[in-house]
Parts: sequence; C-alpha cells; structure tokens
Amino acid sequence: MAKNTNLAQALAIDSQLRLPGSAGRLLKQIRDIEKVAPLFRDAGLIRAVPKVSTVDLAVSGVASHSCISKALGGYIYASAAVRTDLSIQENKVSTVGTDSVSELDDIDFEAQRKRLDLVEMRNSYALVERLLQQGGPVQLVLIDTPLFISRVMTPLKRNVRHWAEFEKTRDAIEQFWLNHRAKLFPWNPSGPVLVSILVERFSAIVSIARQDLRTEEGRKLVLVSDGLVDSGVERLQGLEERLMGIGDTRFINGILGGFTRTIAFRMAENPEDRSRMEPAAQAVQGVIGFHYRSSRPGEIRLAQLAGDQKDWTSERLDTVAWRLMVLDMQSQRKAMPLPQLLSRQQLNILEKFTAYYRQGLGDALRGNEVETTWLSGLDEGTET
Repeated sequence: MAKNTNLAQALAIDSQLRLPGSAGRLLKQIRDIEKVAPLFRDAGLIRAVPKVSTVDLAVSGVASHSCISKALGGYIYASAAVRTDLSIQENKVSTVGTDSVSELDDIDFEAQRKRLDLVEMRNSYALVERLLQQGGPVQLVLIDTPLFISRVMTPLKRNVRHWAEFEKTRDAIEQFWLNHRAKLFPWNPSGPVLVSILVERFSAIVSIARQDLRTEEGRKLVLVSDGLVDSGVERLQGLEERLMGIGDTRFINGILGGFTRTIAFRMAENPEDRSRMEPAAQAVQGVIGFHYRSSRPGEIRLAQLAGDQKDWTSERLDTVAWRLMVLDMQSQRKAMPLPQLLSRQQLNILEKFTAYYRQGLGDALRGNEVETTWLSGLDEGTET
C-alpha cells in the first residue's frame, strides 16, 4: 500500500534537505558581491553622492493611479494624477499648493493595463504643463511615469481604441516638449529639472560592466563624462564568471549603499534605438538614467532624464541625485519622494469613487428603462 504524505510534512522534509544548500549558495553570492563591489567603485560605475546638511528646495511631485471595476458585463475605469508642490527652507517643509486631473470611462478587456499606462502618462504631463504655465519658482519636478512611450507600450493598429489612446498620448507628450523643452533644465540653466522616478532596469549597470569598456563600442551606453575611470575599467575584465549565478536585483542591492548612485547611462544605445520610443522626434534627442539609493534599507529607484552626454555633467547629476535622496520617505517599506508620497495619499480615494461611479451609472441606466437583462450582473462586479 502506498504511503501518503500530507503537504505540511512534505514541505518540512524538503526544507530541511534544501536549507543547507540554499544558505551556502546565498553566502557564496554575498562573498562574491563583496569582492566585486570595490571594482565597480574604482571604475566609477558606482558613485558616492555628496551629502548636504541644509536643504533649500522648491519641488513638485506628481503621482498617478488607475483602477478598474466590472460593470454591465464590461469594465469601467478611473484614472487620476495629483501634484503636490512643496517649499523647503532650511530643512523646514511647507505645502505650497496642489492640483489634480482625472478621467472616468468604460474600457475594453483587451490590454487594459497598457491603455491605463498611457492615460497616466498623459495625466502626469498635463499637471507638469499646468505648473510650467503658472511660472512658479520650482527647481525639481517629479513624475512616476516614463518620460517617453517605450516600444513595448506601442499597440497594434488593429486594436482601434488602444491605438487611439496611444496617438492621443503621443501627441500630448510631443506638444509638451515642443512647447516647454526650452523652459526646462539643462536647456534653461535656471529652469526646473523634470525627473521620472521608476522602479525598473536593475540589470543596466550589470550589463554595462559586462561590456568591454576599454573600447568605444563597449562605452556606447555609458556617459563617459560622468566619471568613468580608465584604470579601474581594466580590472573589470573577466567579470562575467564572477557574476554568474547572481541575480541582477540581488547584485545591485549588494553594491549600491546609502547615498550612492550608479554612473549615468543611456536608455537606448544609439539614435536608431531611441527613435523607437515615441514621440520619436523628441526621444531621439536623448534619454538617460541612473539608479540611486538614499539609505541602506531604502528602495533602489531609477531616475530618468531627458538629454544626453553634452547636457549632463557629473556635478549636475550629483545635484539631482542628492535632491532626490533627501526627499525620500519610507512608507510601508517603500521609499518615495515626499511630494509624491503626499500626492499618492490623495489617490487612495480612487477605488471608492470608482465604486460610487459604477453605482451612479447603474442608477442612471435604470432611470432610462434599459432592459433589466443588461443590469442583472451590475452588483456582481468587483474592483480589481
């Protein structure tokens, strides 16, 4: 007769058998990271950012959010963005103002998240444009959506409503850069810096280190002017074997300490790749980024900036980095710049309002004597 083992027993046995091996592999990876980390610093791929004791800064942070709810056999969505304007004088923070935009409508099932990503980008740009039109004394503007539409966000033309959303967003972004690029830093030395704060592309610095940085071909992605050290680059040869088996996320978490950032890198290798972003005419002028961490327990984030090597020096990038770091606040184990955190708190109402909108939509349709068969599943929908 076959012996039966319940799941709890199987897991207990398996954990006891595998625990020593897993612990050993993790310890080896930690030791390998500790050996390699100094090489990254010596080559200039990881940089310590100078700390500032007194902060004087005018900053605006935009946070965006969307939610979907079932209704009438289909779906409705609500998407909104909130901007919070802060003034920091000698480390004292005060709120200057706030602004918001929202959008509610029905939505198809297909590619819902990708469509809402486009709506969020458009909402974020709308709030930044309003800020620039007001002409206030702002030095730093943060958004939580990409600066440009990547290739993976571009839909197929046969998805008519999705394609229409894409074109609408692309045109809005292009018009923004045509109208306001000259107002932004570095094109206007006294203008605000527009920064996109994302959590992605953790493999970038590892991929760069695996290139032969002694050659022009290997340096295509790196902003050499951001402090690449030739003597340190020589010691990075053969790094592939030492990094084998170490995940990119674990590796960057191991080498990036508090108040440090990576060397700046291009988000696309050459103008041909940048032209695949949309709007192409604006993206081809350059998009760069760097990862940073404000504290050891803090979350690593990607700062995305428009421009290229001729526009950004190490000093300028360090200034952007320390401003981002001093703004980082911990919220539910996630680091987020303070103005965006305050904006995000206002967005918590969106799910409740979507439910209210769904109920109002049903009441309005009932008032118009729509067939009850269409309304039978109205109250069965759940928010997602």
